[in-house]
Amino acid sequence: MIEKTAIDVCIATFKRPLALRELLESLRSQSLSGISMRLIVVDNDRHQSACAVVDDFRTDSGLEIVYDVEPQQNISLTRNRALGHLRADYFAFVDDDETVCEGWLQRLLDGLHHYQADIVFGPVISILPEDAPAWAQANFKRARHRSGAKMETGGAGNVLMKRTVLAAMQHFNPSFGLTGGEDTDFFYRMHLAGRRLVWCDDAWASEPVAPERLTLAWLRRREFRGGQNFMKIFVRRYPAYRKPFWFAFKSAQITGAVLALPLVRLTSYPLYVALTIRVAAASGQLSYCFSGKDYEEYRVHSSH
Repeated sequence: MIEKTAIDVCIATFKRPLALRELLESLRSQSLSGISMRLIVVDNDRHQSACAVVDDFRTDSGLEIVYDVEPQQNISLTRNRALGHLRADYFAFVDDDETVCEGWLQRLLDGLHHYQADIVFGPVISILPEDAPAWAQANFKRARHRSGAKMETGGAGNVLMKRTVLAAMQHFNPSFGLTGGEDTDFFYRMHLAGRRLVWCDDAWASEPVAPERLTLAWLRRREFRGGQNFMKIFVRRYPAYRKPFWFAFKSAQITGAVLALPLVRLTSYPLYVALTIRVAAASGQLSYCFSGKDYEEYRVHSSH
């Protein structure tokens, strides 16, 4: 009898029971002839809004599912709690608002072995509403790479890792718990530690884009937050001689873009959108340089 490869699939969830159910169904549909899959669901809602969905799915599917709760609102602590339940030699992360393609887990595992990697990422394809504005197509399209491409960092929405990557390595940094970027920071530290990170383009997941995100205001906030995280993760590691050049470039970039925005707005709205979110990202970098204060995009007040 051929021994199966055990993989733990980790899911951090927060108040998305319907989306979580769709993800779980897509995982149940996986072809697992050579894989033994166990699911680890960690609920970051202290009211346990995912519990009923997990219990029902466990009964219907017969799959082994670990359910736990991280009561403190913090995505890093939630992911770390999932890591505390690991038992297999391989583990994956997938987001609770995604669904995965047929053969997803097998494709990631094959890519990990084929490219002799420690960590392998797959693409997340954004699915926009049919009535989404044209300018949204470019701004919600996520980067893709050729399979086998080496990566310096990545996201936790679609990734498979060897459990050995955690040896002597701190887990997700709780200081990113309300800002996002905890996965970018985690994987960049993996890269700096000498781990081999690669891309597998055929192991895709899809993610619907909520209609409320299809606004320029939302994009600006997201890019501003991303700029702050870029500062914290990358710029702070620049050598001292490089930082003044970075500061001068960002200052000039903002000044030039702000001067150009009125004319661009009159000539091309898609270009205006692209330019204004670049300003937001650069402003995020400089704002953190001066204030050190995080924009906590994921903070939800206790009254919600």
